[in-house]
Amino acid sequence: MKVHKRASTVVCLAALCASIAAGLSVSASAATSPTALFRARCSGCHTFGKGNVIGPDLKGVTNRRSRPWLTAWIKSSAALIRRGDPAAKALFLTFKQQRMPDQDLSDAQIETLLDLFEAGGPDAGQPRFTPAADARPDDVDLGRSLFFGGRRLASGGVACVFCHTVSTDTSLGGSFAPDLAAVFTRYFDGELDRRLRRSCVLDPAAPRLSRVDDRESLALRAFLRSIGGAGRTEDRVSVGAREPQRR
Repeated sequence: MKVHKRASTVVCLAALCASIAAGLSVSASAATSPTALFRARCSGCHTFGKGNVIGPDLKGVTNRRSRPWLTAWIKSSAALIRRGDPAAKALFLTFKQQRMPDQDLSDAQIETLLDLFEAGGPDAGQPRFTPAADARPDDVDLGRSLFFGGRRLASGGVACVFCHTVSTDTSLGGSFAPDLAAVFTRYFDGELDRRLRRSCVLDPAAPRLSRVDDRESLALRAFLRSIGGAGRTEDRVSVGAREPQRR
């Protein structure tokens, strides 16, 4: 009886472990989107539509090469070069004999990458980033209300006025942080957008949520631009600005 119970326990544990492992496997594969796969495995050497770098620009690659060839190249470029494949040898020579590392990707993963390339790449469908210079008057009004706490941020974060002043607009405001009257002309859209999204309170235990959403970022940038005297000729989106946001 004890032997049977022990054997039954072992079988149950084995089944439980197998179930957990299967669940983890499914979760891991589901979490690996084609875009995440591109950024993890391709973006270090390739761009999509932004020119050649260490390796060729991948925009249009599915039109230039067949899927079987691309699959073989991704799995082992060295094997294709050793076999004397003309296209593989030409790429090897064109890119200064920098051999693409072999990729331990499954056929299914490679297919999702190629589907991504055919669909327009990792940035396809991204909404357009709206600079503060293109904001409407109601965006500026919303930014003013968000800054001074007349309207609460969707994230529940505290209004800017609790820590900052804007001396060109009002004497109200806290003194814990710098005056923001000229902050727009210092950082402009891209960097200011990133800073607005950061949490004001550095708490390692707190979840990393964006402090403002896309509309709130635009509104606050528009308000800060309006009080900073930035003209259209001075406006620019910082290099490396986050991509992008919808009106």
